[in-house]
Amino acid sequence: MNAFKTKLLRPAALIMVGLLALVGCGSDSSDDPVVDSTKSKAGYSIIEPIQYRFQNQENGVLELKTSESRIWYSYWPADTDVAKKPLFVMINGGPGSSTSTQLFSMNTAPYTLDREHFKPNSDGYSLNDYSWTWMGNLLYIDAAATGFSYNVSQDAGTLTGRVSEFFLKGNFNPYIDAAQIIRVIIRFLDQHPDIKANEVILVGESYAGTRVSTMLNLLLFHAKYADGSKIYQDQTLVADIRRHFHAIYGQDTELTPEVVARQFSRQILIQPELSGVYQDAITGEMFLEPNSVIDLVAEESGHAGGYQRTCTQEQLGIIPNTPINCALFYYLPAVFDRDRYNYTKGTTWTDDLEAFTIQSLRDVNDLSTVLNYDVAAIEEIKPAARQQAYRLIDLHFGDIDLLNYSSQIFPNGSQGAPSPESRGRLAAYAKSQIYQSGLLNSDDPNPSCSDNVQVPNTLQATFGPLQKWDCYLIGMNLTVYAAFTMLNLESFIYEIEPDNSPIYGRMFLENLPLVKTFLTDSEYDLVIYSPAIPKALEKYTDLVQKVDVVRGKENTDKSQGQFTVHYVPNALTETATPRTVALYYPYYATAGHSVSSAQPGKIQADVMKWLACPDAGCQ
Repeated sequence: MNAFKTKLLRPAALIMVGLLALVGCGSDSSDDPVVDSTKSKAGYSIIEPIQYRFQNQENGVLELKTSESRIWYSYWPADTDVAKKPLFVMINGGPGSSTSTQLFSMNTAPYTLDREHFKPNSDGYSLNDYSWTWMGNLLYIDAAATGFSYNVSQDAGTLTGRVSEFFLKGNFNPYIDAAQIIRVIIRFLDQHPDIKANEVILVGESYAGTRVSTMLNLLLFHAKYADGSKIYQDQTLVADIRRHFHAIYGQDTELTPEVVARQFSRQILIQPELSGVYQDAITGEMFLEPNSVIDLVAEESGHAGGYQRTCTQEQLGIIPNTPINCALFYYLPAVFDRDRYNYTKGTTWTDDLEAFTIQSLRDVNDLSTVLNYDVAAIEEIKPAARQQAYRLIDLHFGDIDLLNYSSQIFPNGSQGAPSPESRGRLAAYAKSQIYQSGLLNSDDPNPSCSDNVQVPNTLQATFGPLQKWDCYLIGMNLTVYAAFTMLNLESFIYEIEPDNSPIYGRMFLENLPLVKTFLTDSEYDLVIYSPAIPKALEKYTDLVQKVDVVRGKENTDKSQGQFTVHYVPNALTETATPRTVALYYPYYATAGHSVSSAQPGKIQADVMKWLACPDAGCQ
């Protein structure tokens, strides 16, 4: 390991520690039995506390240790030939968003909660005609403290302890997040030896583009994450990765990136954030151009005043005034009555859809049906097993207050401040959660939780109440988002905050020559604006000469696009640098952010076609 002397934190970082003053100061899965891969399963992968570090020349070494994480997963086997089919690992974004309420519920699993395209029964679900079990085995994972996942800590019973867990102890950042999900996948494969060596396809939606890029970089170039070469160092993760691949390929096999890519060979990125800092900047610029997509929305909504491109601070409230925030958090909802995730829908369309999925998933009987597994058999979901669990800070430490505290600690323009777009998203997420809580008739004053003891068959009514900083199901955990993007100690010190740092787009470009890539181009999404993605990748001028893109709607068949990255010669240091890499780039003319929700049949057909392709760029 490179010799770094541990240094005192720079004075500004001490402000993070002072955050505390603001608030008043199972078994390891490796021991689990072998599981039948032909049967559905749901439950928790228990990840023990992990010791890891961040390091660089400027700030030295920061040693961190996570709390125990109980990561929720659900598994559906392929309809046929389980042992021969790939394993699709489904992950949503946020950060803080639940896979269970998103990808799992929206037309990828055998059951769907999509009331837009299917007629649900009285319980809210229906059979899915477009299940991805036609193509492979499905593993859905809720990241730490999202969906049904939760963390455990001896300090969970105090407010200062919970603040420390979220913002000071290293439980929530892009690196440990990706590492924890890798641990879950490896342990799952260990438990299922008949599919242990099968192809693994990572499917990431939204922020999970960053998550998948980080996961693949950790896997492909794992040696760098133990020898001091990278800012993140995780010895136990690297040991787990090596053990897994040596078990598959033999102890004498040199685990090069190419060898790892034999198994982790493909990625499906659905409206992904690949480089938040560049995507946000370019999206804002494109919104300001003449005849922009926001002008189109203004015209289609029939608003006489049109899109004026400027906002007052009074119109945005506590949200910072930037081109993106002005368009997405003022004009779209307040003026045009349109949903930023699908601009053809009304303002609350996405919130209404998620509230409906939560309503079904919090019902014990419905949840057991759509999982094809008895939830009552999962002991870790019950109150007796989670007395020291935490998922939130506190009922009275309101989610919008997180934004106010962030503004106090990091005034606009200060070094290390979270991006204005991060602040805007947090405020918008908070409004969404409050709205959903009203729809769900929740008796929990914290809008992130959605349960009601008075409603028959809910998880809370069936299993009993939880601590006020815990809850059974969270669609979007605002405290997790704040920890990743706004108040996190290690993110501030080492500048790894995903909306501010360019390192994640660099990871994507480093991974790309080794991993066949499917990238969606969705017409109605304004949160991840597809035309900004290639322009964002061109910002990496030391790696990329240019990115050629032809959107699908410009092609004769109106469906298939072209996306080609041209690399700078010899730019990559760990692998051979290709001249070009072509991505599979299907176009979705009537979809927004959730492609599987809007066009379930087309994305299933596109993935099946892609799986049959001899290379990533075949049409």
